[in-house]
Amino acid sequence: MAGKAEIHEDDLDDEAEARESYPFLYEDTRAGDEAKDEETEPEDARRFSLPPEFNLPPDKTVNYHWIHELTDDLLPNLDFYRFDNMFGARPARAFFEGNASAAPAALFGNFWRAGEMAIFFADTGTGKSLLAVQIGQAIASGVPLDPFATTAPAQRVVYFDLELTDLQFARRYTSDDARRPAHFPFHGNFIRAAPRVIEELPDEYRDLTQYLVASLVEFIEFSLAKVVIIDNVTWLNNSSQIGSSAARVMKVLQRLKKELGLSILVLAHTPKRPLHAPVTINDLQGSKMLSNFADSVFAMGTSRLSNDLRYLKSIKHRSNAGPISEAEVATVRLVKDECFLGFRFEEMSDERDHVGWVRSPLEPERVALARRAAELVEKNFSQREIALKLGVSPATVNRCLKALKT
Repeated sequence: MAGKAEIHEDDLDDEAEARESYPFLYEDTRAGDEAKDEETEPEDARRFSLPPEFNLPPDKTVNYHWIHELTDDLLPNLDFYRFDNMFGARPARAFFEGNASAAPAALFGNFWRAGEMAIFFADTGTGKSLLAVQIGQAIASGVPLDPFATTAPAQRVVYFDLELTDLQFARRYTSDDARRPAHFPFHGNFIRAAPRVIEELPDEYRDLTQYLVASLVEFIEFSLAKVVIIDNVTWLNNSSQIGSSAARVMKVLQRLKKELGLSILVLAHTPKRPLHAPVTINDLQGSKMLSNFADSVFAMGTSRLSNDLRYLKSIKHRSNAGPISEAEVATVRLVKDECFLGFRFEEMSDERDHVGWVRSPLEPERVALARRAAELVEKNFSQREIALKLGVSPATVNRCLKALKT
């Protein structure tokens, strides 16, 4: 499929070319013939006149196309919007009115919230697609994947599956007992969309990425869904590094997020990395480019403790009021309950439990702490008493003592 068309590396570098290639992204800034100046209008009126196709949004009451400058009497109720200007503006205090300052609803705990573009990455074969389907089912049904809160109401979710065939997807959610076949009862709000096999591109598209972008936009608008999951962006490139194809799609998604009020989760791979090392933003393939588009980034890592254990780590989150813990992660276990293959939460833990403490940059500090804890154990202090003496939690004491035994 990808071989049918050449991928152009700089499609969105030139604004004029971008408008020609992706007109559906620029409909709000196109001027038609009917917008031509009329001789009967004064010069200033012609300059600031609004073409008929650019009607003000319903929530706008003042037509700033006719206003030359912001005077003091207009300032208290400022709500600037103009089709020929990329900025919207209001007084800073206006952003605290109503629910504007309230925390957005949780879609998957603090990892992903309503109105955000989130990126979820992991190594190939770790199970990120399984978790993405679980997240989609939780949002569609309104039944959270405990303990990760889903406070948004049950709603439509579109899951763009660019990885699995229909048969592969079905097998994951069908019981293994051929004598008693059972299929997981996905909620009706959960919509899976997979690319069709095409012999050649339609004439109006010059390459695969342009066709993909148009198809994504068209189906999202058609579905009326406000939650979109894309599995995965790495599918767009066969090379070892994310190229301009992914950038083009991410730009489109960012624009759609703002204009349609979407919540978007994008899955991505990691390049080859040391398996027993803490996960960082540098492990996201195309990390600098992709993370710039994201409101939040989280990852799944493997565990040295068991082949069926994984952990989820928050890497970046603009909505979090406090700092992200460098070490605390959510441990999950891969399970299959008759006809559903997915993850079950186990506990909150320290990432170094999964990758090995000796690999951690904090290892010298923690080794000293562990040795001090071991000395107190020999003096018959309890772990709670040791925690009070060392100024750490009992859980940290427990981990330090375990680390000395491994």
